[in-house]
Amino acid sequence: MNHRKGFTLIELLVVIAIIAILAAILFPVFAQAKASAKKISSLSNNKQIALAAIMYGGDYDDAMPLLMNGHYTYLTNPTATQRTDSWVWEIQPYIKNLTLMVDPSTNDPTNIFGTGPYAWFRNQNLFPFYALNFLFLSPWPNCDVAESRSFTQAQLPAETVFFVESRHPNYTATYGYYTAAAPGMYPILLPHPVYCIYLDTGWSKLNTTAPAGSIAGQPYTAETALRHQGGNNVAWLDGHAKYLKDTAMAAGTNYATNGNQATTAITDKSVYLWNLDDNYYGG
Repeated sequence: MNHRKGFTLIELLVVIAIIAILAAILFPVFAQAKASAKKISSLSNNKQIALAAIMYGGDYDDAMPLLMNGHYTYLTNPTATQRTDSWVWEIQPYIKNLTLMVDPSTNDPTNIFGTGPYAWFRNQNLFPFYALNFLFLSPWPNCDVAESRSFTQAQLPAETVFFVESRHPNYTATYGYYTAAAPGMYPILLPHPVYCIYLDTGWSKLNTTAPAGSIAGQPYTAETALRHQGGNNVAWLDGHAKYLKDTAMAAGTNYATNGNQATTAITDKSVYLWNLDDNYYGG
């Protein structure tokens, strides 16, 4: 009569140990692959937003979408009887999909772009996870009604930032923001008598003093997010999109070595990526 011999305890423990070792090796790889997939998906979102904005320009005499098409108070006041839309709603006829405004790595946790209690137009206007390079493409005189710029003004459209991935200016992880302040512009615009810029909207690499809403020891990049390995998916005025590290985004400034956002300034206009037509508001 034959008797089947089972596994010994040692054999089972060896198998379990091998499985545990393989899991320890593979799980970080899977996590990295998942993060890379989300990064690529976000790059696609940003590119589609830029292409929609270019289509908008085709219907509006080559004009870029406005930062907002009315008074700022109407954009932010829930009880306002008049409606002001940011660029988010201006380009919706060319997208018809608000989920494009969500970076897949965030998943819209407060459901601003879904059907939940936060899904109403003022939140959607303000809190996309992609932001317009407004200081150059739709500047904001007197913090009121934004100005318009034309695509034909661009001297180097393939080298001019259009949209970037954004974060809320107070580091609120569940919100993006509809604006992104260009690096190096803080010392130019802060004392400017006309053009608007808020406090704590400069860039600094060595953030030792932790300005309001920032984290000590981490880069401060105004409303620009660094969600993907210290970099950002950038869409450009010609419609292409690519990933850049934070220092590359701030090319032509002293951001990489400057610890004070108020003095991070433009140092080389020839390689600066944010200006439209060499107009720096007197800077």
